[in-house]
Amino acid sequence: MANFTKIRNRELLSQKVYRIIKRDIIRGKLVSNTRLFEEKIAEQMQISRTPVREALRLLAAEGFVELVPNNGIVVNQVLPQDLLDILRIRLQLETYASYLAAKEVTEKDLSNLQIMVEQMEEAVKAKNALEFSNLNLKYHKYITKLSGNKKLCEICDNLYAQSDHWIKAMGVPERLKRSLEEHVNIFKTLSLKDSDCCKQEMHKHLNNVILNISSMQMKGE
Repeated sequence: MANFTKIRNRELLSQKVYRIIKRDIIRGKLVSNTRLFEEKIAEQMQISRTPVREALRLLAAEGFVELVPNNGIVVNQVLPQDLLDILRIRLQLETYASYLAAKEVTEKDLSNLQIMVEQMEEAVKAKNALEFSNLNLKYHKYITKLSGNKKLCEICDNLYAQSDHWIKAMGVPERLKRSLEEHVNIFKTLSLKDSDCCKQEMHKHLNNVILNISSMQMKGE
């Protein structure tokens, strides 16, 4: 079992425990089917079991862990169908977010997004799929934030965390060159402040991700 960081400040304990465990799951430090023990986590963090229990309940509600009869709490197994369900929700939400973002984007925003695209290009040249994946998440978060809809951002942040974790855990090929082209096309429509086209390009991009994973599922990869 992984060693957890000792908590040293007065931040709401359950939220901090939640954040630490969630981070370790997303980074792959805690892999699927790893058993988690309230008592052990509390001992390592030097806190009581109550905030640990509350944190694990939050993680269970988000699908990161599961209470398994006679086996305690375990990190959820990666299932392709779960990822597809999340991506289909993302498709609906992010097409709307990109539509709004194209209306709100500023020159500074475009400059920031262009830097991300250039960094993606470097990651493709280096065949660095992990770096590309990290930049991809940053890029999508930025566009969603541009929508100006706080609740939409909150919902998407949770979906981003889950889908990013599962994509990495499954070892899904990034389709690097094609994905880069799709991000460039989204950027171009944002530059033109064309809401309808931006929405279409975002839909096309996420739909291609869904089709790719669906194809892998059918092949039993």
